[in-house]
Amino acid sequence: MDDISRFMDMFNNSPIGILFYNYDGKLIDSNSFSFKILGISRLDDISDVNMFKISKTVPKKEIIFKEGLVKFQLPIQCFGNDNLYKNNKPNYEKDIYEFIISVVDSGFLLMIKNINILEKIPIPSNEEKYTKFFEDDLTGDFIATTEGRLIKCNTSFLEIYGFDNHENALKYNISKFNLVDWNNLINNLKNQPKIKGYQSIHTRPDGNIIHVIANVIGIFNDSNELIQVKGYIFDDTERKIAEKFLKESEEKYHRLFYEDLTGDFIADIGGKILECNPAFAEIYGFNSVEAASNSNMSKFNSFDWPYMVTRLKKEYKLHGFQSWQRKSDGLRIHVVANLVGIFNDSNELIQVKGYIFDDTERKHTEEELARSKSQMRKILDSIQDIFFALNYNWNFIHDNQCAAEYFGIEYEELIEQNLWKLFPELLGTKYEEWFRKTMESDKSQHFEAPNIKNKDHWFDFSVYPSGDGISSYWKDITQHKLLEEELKKARDHLKE
Repeated sequence: MDDISRFMDMFNNSPIGILFYNYDGKLIDSNSFSFKILGISRLDDISDVNMFKISKTVPKKEIIFKEGLVKFQLPIQCFGNDNLYKNNKPNYEKDIYEFIISVVDSGFLLMIKNINILEKIPIPSNEEKYTKFFEDDLTGDFIATTEGRLIKCNTSFLEIYGFDNHENALKYNISKFNLVDWNNLINNLKNQPKIKGYQSIHTRPDGNIIHVIANVIGIFNDSNELIQVKGYIFDDTERKIAEKFLKESEEKYHRLFYEDLTGDFIADIGGKILECNPAFAEIYGFNSVEAASNSNMSKFNSFDWPYMVTRLKKEYKLHGFQSWQRKSDGLRIHVVANLVGIFNDSNELIQVKGYIFDDTERKHTEEELARSKSQMRKILDSIQDIFFALNYNWNFIHDNQCAAEYFGIEYEELIEQNLWKLFPELLGTKYEEWFRKTMESDKSQHFEAPNIKNKDHWFDFSVYPSGDGISSYWKDITQHKLLEEELKKARDHLKE
């Protein structure tokens, strides 16, 4: 099982409430045990509770960054949200929890554990009271010699390092957890009597490796010689794995971001680019990501940017948004973009995230095709007789205005229609015979035939093979036929 899998298993099954917040204190995720602690059924019940507003006890962000790890205790009723199900927690008013906040790469990690301080039995003796707090402290407390011989430790220390009992622990030399780090710690304590947030990787007696954070204090004799070390240790292995997981996720995101072939960017609503990848810089003709980051999206198309922002405020996402824009060198490009609005807690659009594809070449091809079709349409419509072309499946692929008028259908509607299905009256006629003969023989045919709709009208048909099937040209020869008939009658009359 890899580190990420181990972390996810520990995260989901941990008996400690674990919550992730971003640097602004907004809740990102939590494990299932935190639901149990807080008495909630879904993350949305506490999503509006900012970490820094849980209680006045929560240190300011600057202090947390400075310390790296802070601890404090609160009744759970002070968490600051009316959605906590008080009726489901009979000890709601008495439950006291220890909160531990640590800084991770992507924000803050908050761990919560019930310590039920109000249910502890009061001990009148100061020495007994000290012993009670020493034993009940969630951190691993210890006193040891400078050589690492353990003099005293509490139950949490035993749990952290996997000892069965105090007797076994007191026989162990804790310098063995990490000898190099222990020697460095002792040397540092001689010059700096108190060290906060000391981090180290320790190997427990059972071979398991853990990551710990410790506050340590040097104890000196009257000659100012360091003789003992007092320490308070917290096992933050879960946090360290979580930090590694989040760091790897962040690195993966940045790798995908920078290697993406589409132009990815984040900008404010004024168009100022906050972040972009190399593909974005290349699309808009910048020499570097830095140069692109100093630009403004609205300059690429001063009309489309405010129009797009207005739409995002209402629609939140835009897919396939198309725009003609100008690169940094002034050249026009056509882009297709998927855009996503980023909103604050007041549902105000504050940023735009976009994924841009340069489809200038496709657009030029599309426009060229449209021009070619338009030119072909003009040529076909300039023919004053009926013309159309059929593919091998007898579907119309070209026609002109005269053909559309003859068939009584708009010429766009004729395209892809089947000749025999659209005009079944042609079946069994001379038309079908000569059309099929041309298709089968791949040879041109020429014939005359009366109009199937009006026998008094005649057409001269030329049917010839073409690249995709056959083409047919019909010339109205009705007047010619009438003249022939008149001449025939005149010759007959002269013979009489």
